[in-house]
Amino acid sequence: MMAWCLRKKRYLKAKLSWKSKKKDLSPSGNWEPEDEDEEGRIVFFGGSKYTFDLDDLLAASAEILGRGAFGSTYKVAVDDTATVVVKRLERVVVGRRGFEVTMEIVGGIRHENVAELKAYYYSKNDKLAVYSYYSKGNLFEMLHSENQASLDWECRLRIVIGAARGLAIIHEADDRKLVHGNIKSSNIFIDAQCNGCICDLGLTEITRSLPRTTIRSSGYHAPEVTDTRKCTQFSDVYSFGVVLLELLTGKSPASPQLSGEENMDLASWIRSVVTKEWTGEVFDIELMKQIGIEEEMVEMLQIGLACVALKPQDRPHAAEVVKMLQDIQTLDAE
Repeated sequence: MMAWCLRKKRYLKAKLSWKSKKKDLSPSGNWEPEDEDEEGRIVFFGGSKYTFDLDDLLAASAEILGRGAFGSTYKVAVDDTATVVVKRLERVVVGRRGFEVTMEIVGGIRHENVAELKAYYYSKNDKLAVYSYYSKGNLFEMLHSENQASLDWECRLRIVIGAARGLAIIHEADDRKLVHGNIKSSNIFIDAQCNGCICDLGLTEITRSLPRTTIRSSGYHAPEVTDTRKCTQFSDVYSFGVVLLELLTGKSPASPQLSGEENMDLASWIRSVVTKEWTGEVFDIELMKQIGIEEEMVEMLQIGLACVALKPQDRPHAAEVVKMLQDIQTLDAE
């Protein structure tokens, strides 16, 4: 979703203008919807605690965070009272009822490890999803930026335990039918206490009615998933397992650079290394500098490999992953 995570982040000033009927496709990313004749409404979750309305949101100065498969993402500061992430779903064609049902399910989830959906807006040509903003950024940035050295083992463990809890909560929702569909390190944000929070929930679900889209190899998707409409809870667990392996190795699944193995994804590379009993070679050099965590890293490696089992039925449920990761945290505290 967030293409900006795969390149150096650039912030550009933009304005979410509601008044013009002409759609501006300029690089600044101005949003000027064409469907002014069809009245939409913004729906807030959480009652009257929000002090801004639709006009405030659309008139606010915004920073473009990126453009992805579903549209554009903005950081919006509304009258200095709230900072939110607004996703404008420009290329999503979905009926009102389907959109609203999904948003209501996601908006009903209130958990510290799931990014809060604060509001949504629907009209014929424009849809908005308003989420919590996390100033510390996401796991991808932390792992692959110049600040990587500051991400120690304790922090990494807190991040993935939090993210696993969030995924387990998601999988319990909607009578245990809800699927995220796009788990990756750039969709795991970090709160002030270094806990991981799953974001972008609901966006994949909205696109299930769209024409079949073949998934490009990203390193995160389970091997059985070749159609974006056919993600499952087991494929979510596979993707989360890849995140665990990414955290342990410090290598990006999208561009792993695995010792010249051009066609080998991160999970396959780690399987091959472990088979040869070279386990120590897979770990991030920054983690290897820390003393006394080797046993915990091996435990997490085993959990990650269980999650990326080739057969979906061989993978653990998200709740089981939480328990296994918490056991590492207990071991670490001893």
